Formats: sequence, C-alpha cells, structure tokens
Amino acid sequence: MLRRTLLKGLAASAALPLVLDAPFAFANGPDTLDVAIVSDPVTLDPALMASFFELSVQYNIFEPLLNVTPDLKIEPGLAELSAPDDKTYVLQLKKDLTFHDGTPVDAKAVKANFDRMLDPATGSPRRSELGPIGKVEATGPLEVTITLTAPYAPFAQVLANRAGMMVSPTAVERLGADFATKAVGAGPYKVVSWDKNSKLVLEAFDGYWRGAPAIKTVVFRPITDETVRVTNLRSGTVQLADGVAPQLVSQIKRSGDLTLKEKPGLGFNAFSFNTTRAPFDKAAVRQAFSTAVDPAIVQRAVYVGTGSVSYGAVPPSIGWAFDKSLHPARGDADAAKKLLADAGVSEPVPVAITVTNSPLQVRTAEILQAQAGKAGFKVTIKQIDPTSLITVLRKKDFDLCMSPWSGRSDPDGNMYNYFTKGGPNNFAGYKSDKVDKLLKDARTTLDQGERAKMYKETQQIIADDAPMLFLTFPATLQASRKSLDWKQWPDGALRLQFAKFA
Repeated sequence: MLRRTLLKGLAASAALPLVLDAPFAFANGPDTLDVAIVSDPVTLDPALMASFFELSVQYNIFEPLLNVTPDLKIEPGLAELSAPDDKTYVLQLKKDLTFHDGTPVDAKAVKANFDRMLDPATGSPRRSELGPIGKVEATGPLEVTITLTAPYAPFAQVLANRAGMMVSPTAVERLGADFATKAVGAGPYKVVSWDKNSKLVLEAFDGYWRGAPAIKTVVFRPITDETVRVTNLRSGTVQLADGVAPQLVSQIKRSGDLTLKEKPGLGFNAFSFNTTRAPFDKAAVRQAFSTAVDPAIVQRAVYVGTGSVSYGAVPPSIGWAFDKSLHPARGDADAAKKLLADAGVSEPVPVAITVTNSPLQVRTAEILQAQAGKAGFKVTIKQIDPTSLITVLRKKDFDLCMSPWSGRSDPDGNMYNYFTKGGPNNFAGYKSDKVDKLLKDARTTLDQGERAKMYKETQQIIADDAPMLFLTFPATLQASRKSLDWKQWPDGALRLQFAKFA
C-alpha cells in the first residue's frame, strides 16, 4: 500500500510542468544566481516572520547582531556581545556600518529594533523569543546595554537568529505597511523587486560588513513541486535548489553536473492537534491517533531513510539535550482502538488532516490516513497553498495540521513557543502548568546539565499529553550545480554572501 502511495505521488508530480517558462540560467551573466525555493515568503519583515518557508530568504536581506556557524558556534555579526553578569549583556556595534538605505547601524537604530519587537502592539513573535528583557539602553553611540529581569540561557543564540536581524528604522517609518514587501536591512543583499509567487530579486549590497558578495544578483523563484525544482536544477534554469525531496537524492548523487549537500537538521516535521475543539480536545483521542501512527514508516516511505525518527522536539543534532530513551508507543492500531473505547469514544472518529499541496506532504498525510483508519478514525485530507499555512495554524482552522519547524540551535527555540501557554507557535492551544513551569525554568537556568534534565522531563510530559504528533527529524537536503561553491547550515537557511561561481 505504501509503495502504491509513493507511486501515486510521483505520478501526480509528473503531470506538472517540468521547467520554468523561460530559460533564466545565466540570463544576466555568471554574476546572477537563480535559486529554487519551496514557497514564496509570507512577509519580508523579520519582526513578523513566522513561516517555515521564509528561512531560505531572510539571512540574505538581514544581518543578525550575532552569527551562528555551520557547526553551531556563536560569532560576531553586526556586533560583539559581552556579559558583565548573568543578567546584563552589552552589544558593541561595528563602526561605519549602514543599512541598505544609508541609515547608520548605531545604538539608536538597534534600540529602535528591540523596542519594536518588544511592543505588544506589533504582534511580533520575536517578543517571546527575546525572553525576560527589562530594559534596553543606548549607552554609547555604538553600544547597547540590555538588562534582563532573570538569567536567560539562550540569549546569544536568539540574537543570531530572527530576533537579531536588524531593520532600518527609517525605512520602517517611511514605508509603513509596505515594509513587509520592500524590506530594508543591513545584510549582504538588498531588495530590488518582488513579484509575488514569481520571483524575488536581490542585489549585492556594497556596504556589507564582510565586503560585497561575489554574486551580484540573486533571484529566488518559488517552485512548489519538489520534482520540478530538481528538474530545473538539472536543466541549469536554476543553479541552487532548496528542499530537495529525499526520493531524488540518489538521482542527484549520480549526476555528474550536480552537488548534493546534506546535514542533520535542527528542526522537526510534526503535526499539531487542535486541542481547542472536538475530537482532539480529549487527550485520549490524541493519544489514540498518535499510537496508531508509526513514524518509522513515514521516515522510510516518505523520507527514504534520510534524517531520523522523531518522538519529541529536540533533535540528535542538539546532543546535550536529546533524549534517546524517549520512545512512546507507536504503530499499534489495537492499542489505539482500546484508548478510544476506554474513553467512551465511538468509532469512526471523523478527522481532517491539513497539509500543503506538495507531493511529499500529501504522501505523509496518506500514510497517516491509512494507519489511523485501521484504528477507528475516518480521515480526510485537505490540501492548502504553502503561503496559507501560517494563517490556518494561527486561526486554528484545522483538526490536525502540519507544523514543520526549521529549528534553533538551543532547545528553548524548539519548545518554548510551541508549548507554553500563549506561545506564538502554540498552534495546538496546548495548556499545561507543569510544562509551562519547566520551560520557563529551563530558559532561566544557566547550568546545561540541569537544563537537559528539564527538557527531557518536559518532552516526556508532552509525549503523554500528545498535543503534537512528531514524525521525523529531517535532514537538511539542498543541491546545486557543480559550478557553484556554497556553504550549508543545518537550519537550511541559505547564506549566499559566502557563495561564488567557480
């Protein structure tokens, strides 16, 4: 049955157009890089970004205050960070830096960025990520002092991610709502134009602190279908492809013209149960559905053995916090039926699974449909456009919905926003006093060993309560033409300031 499902998905892909409408490869010479991405961004504003699909674009427009290396070490970005004590951090900005519009990257601008992200009226997901900030002060022309109300272990990692991405306050004021489509940062590339669902054109920023990138123009092209992305890569229409489908890995490896890069990822592939309405407002029903599903089958049949099976939110790549002993019951239809019966829930239980309309996600949903169907669930599949995913999740307009996460280098980034009450990524509507306390204590504890214990305990509680169905820790799979020299990060974000054509 699983083989038939896979073949069905591949057949559906084959019905789609195989190449872009025009031959864009090197249309403007070898200084232009065309990149196939999974989906258009929802917004270009890093203060408001919340979608998994924005990851490949954002690091090219914006430069964080700190940077994370491919082996997850923290290094300076726009600033250097020091900590006089466990509740005080000082950012010393580099000299003579500007945003793309000429606005100085100074203490005043950085404070304006923090004020904007921390303002509840902005609705920024970064507010939660920034943790217990009490005060942000410009203590010198290029010095910013941040005072916390409690220790905050992930703070440096946070400043190397979206919350550390600085935008021009001048542009925010000038553009208003249009900033979301005409963003102005201090990253290696500046926005030239954005034709929604067609192409996002970026141009090298000569004032970038590392020096102007070698590649002068980058064009991001959203290509939803995984097979079409690789077909365009093989033809040379694009020279770099994000989101390589696992079933195409062996084909790419055999090609003499292509390079595949693979790293253990930081994130997870999972589905949120809507705990705020029937049928998943009952823990027993969530547990039954989870028990019926065998994530190992998903990993083998959909991800072709790449990555690893997931039972929680912390991947093996974050070794100090990964719990290899976490292994709740899975793939047992009889046990799932018993859970429903013991809870007095009559079969069949109608459930809709919401996924984006990519063959990979549809195949995953079909496997869940088949497995849960044996356990007393009547499952239908609802397909949506990738750019609609974040809206569906936020509105909780679903029974069970895919909730992929690109991941963070600290486990707090994989758990706090998903499982605390009111967390911006708590799409499940999950509420647990115990989990709330553990996650809040873990982010204010500086001892790594103690933090690891808290995260392992939290993951066990979450596995028991089942607000999310974890399936895999995906590998980061990306491919390029052999003529392109580039670096890969485990989070999948493309940092093209380091890329060049051979």
